[in-house]
Amino acid sequence: MTAPPQILDSHLHLWDRRRFSYPWMAELPALPETSLPAGRGATATAAIVVEAGISTDQRADEVDWLTALAAEDPLIRGIVAAVDFTDPHLAEVVARLADRPLVVGVRDNFESRPAGDLDPGPSATARELLRGIETVRSAGLTVDLCVRADQLIELDALLAGRGSAEGFVLDHLGKPLPFDPDFSHEEWAEAMTVLASRSGLHVKFSGLPGQAPDAVDADVALALANSFAGDVITAFGPERTMYGSDHPVSTTGHGLPDHQWEQAAAAGLRRVVDDTDFAAVMAATAADFYLTRRNQ
Repeated sequence: MTAPPQILDSHLHLWDRRRFSYPWMAELPALPETSLPAGRGATATAAIVVEAGISTDQRADEVDWLTALAAEDPLIRGIVAAVDFTDPHLAEVVARLADRPLVVGVRDNFESRPAGDLDPGPSATARELLRGIETVRSAGLTVDLCVRADQLIELDALLAGRGSAEGFVLDHLGKPLPFDPDFSHEEWAEAMTVLASRSGLHVKFSGLPGQAPDAVDADVALALANSFAGDVITAFGPERTMYGSDHPVSTTGHGLPDHQWEQAAAAGLRRVVDDTDFAAVMAATAADFYLTRRNQ
């Protein structure tokens, strides 16, 4: 039997820009040409690999490629695949993904959607997204939610439209903007507390360095972790909070080695949880959310 990992990275991106097309990376020269398991410096021994914004026509190829990588490297424990919740053929796409043992969930990235798109009251798009979400959850797959901080209230309305948020995880703490002079930490914390009241909703302690406009060093990474750890643990608890690196987007892409974010996140979390809860945030919560439930 394989021993449980001490650190399970719940949000790792792998890519190969020589092989595939990732349109959003075109104007981001700081991102590496490849992100592969061998290029990591962090100590996590297990990871959930989240789709990397590959071209729509290559989404199935991305899953095939990651599955082949996983056959060679035990780091990869699960895949969160890219989908479009408004795709008229979503049911067929999801059925194929659900047949792939490594696919544990899906993501349709919401952060590029305009204001108002996620509120099912006025938005027909939101109601269509909810139908797509139901298709995914009916297949037993989890849903990663990636939104901007200014979409958190809308996201709560979207989740209210279906009742339970079981099987959902909010990426990157909802993408707060601590370097923006107009950002209100208090308003962000209030929105997160409201979201945490949604039964079953999880959150990833990830992505903070990625919100910086410039390079981030180890001291800044630690300050970020210290600033946000207490609020997220208070709102969600360790049983619904999971560590993630968002490597290499939030690490290499901002001049920060991935092991330094891992260390900063661990130090920030250590300040607000005991040893048992620390073990949960760093591995057990993600393992239960993505892996245990998928195998039941």
